[in-house]
Amino acid sequence: MLYAEQELVALKERVAAYPGPVLSAYLSVNPADPENRAKAYVIRLKDALKEMAVQKELSGRVLAYVDREQPRARTLALFASPDEIFDIYRLQVDLPERVRWGEPYVAPLILALQQYEPYGVILLGAHRARLFVSVFGQMEEELDAENIFTTLGWREFTISPSTAAPSGGAARDVFEHRIEAQTLRFYRGLAETVRDLIERFGLVRLILAGPEERTSTFARTLPRQVAELVAATVPLPLGASEREVLQRVSVAEEQAHNRRQEGLLAEVREFGVSGLNETLGSLQEGRVHHLLVPWLSGERVRWCDFCGLASTGAGRCPYCGSETRERELVDAVLELAEARGTRLEFVRGDNADVLLEELGGLAGLVRF
Repeated sequence: MLYAEQELVALKERVAAYPGPVLSAYLSVNPADPENRAKAYVIRLKDALKEMAVQKELSGRVLAYVDREQPRARTLALFASPDEIFDIYRLQVDLPERVRWGEPYVAPLILALQQYEPYGVILLGAHRARLFVSVFGQMEEELDAENIFTTLGWREFTISPSTAAPSGGAARDVFEHRIEAQTLRFYRGLAETVRDLIERFGLVRLILAGPEERTSTFARTLPRQVAELVAATVPLPLGASEREVLQRVSVAEEQAHNRRQEGLLAEVREFGVSGLNETLGSLQEGRVHHLLVPWLSGERVRWCDFCGLASTGAGRCPYCGSETRERELVDAVLELAEARGTRLEFVRGDNADVLLEELGGLAGLVRF
């Protein structure tokens, strides 16, 4: 797990443990965004606090803090109680701007962890390979390996002494075959190095970049477990900068992420559970191992604090008869999933539309 990811996981766990009520604010403060000119995010925050009727003293303290902030990030995450500001976190990723008062609001942090899972880019040539790691919208080069070999000793077989050039087509073929064989050995060694880097950085996907003949040759050398992580190939010059690599592969990575979620939805249709009532019931029974939730669905459920269970009816808990309270679906399933060891994944864009319109707004893959 990378350092930035560790920090974000630790922040999520701290925030989730805060006693309410808590002000949770995710503000778009990216100075490159025209909508943030003249600190317009301060005005947006002020309007949101007024609409939620947050205490004047707390509102004033938070607004003063945000107004003093010199933007050095894309998203500012702020968590405050009536007594003190608990945590400030500057995220180098873009998140939907949300302000909440009440229960600690950690859903955007989980979204950030999922949307910006670390992935690797392997940029390939015949004599050199570079590996980049991307996490939370930033990319760094972690490996630059060279295929070091010499053609000394091959001359008597492949090069004409008088011309120092391949003598005939057959000789040229032998020379090129030997170079290609050396490249293949280089790629096999590189494949082992890549496997170690996958474990070291917790990479969830790989993107191969470079000429098609190089990416396809390298792909054939990969162990099965590593080959399964390859999500896309991208044509890219070997000398590209980190910025160029990020710009060229980010679209491919987003497409790969969407394809993976499309695959999960297809698997749900065939083997999973769907619909609010059926999925909630299966989740609470501990049967769901991978839960799919539409981002910002707005759905609300009834929650029993005594049982720690959710229901879709009104009034009393169907399990123990206690009074229930209204709670947002996202908050309820976050708590249920954590207690049952279920992976929760937010779905966005067209996939979220499918989840809402075709699968009843909540779905999951089941253990049994």
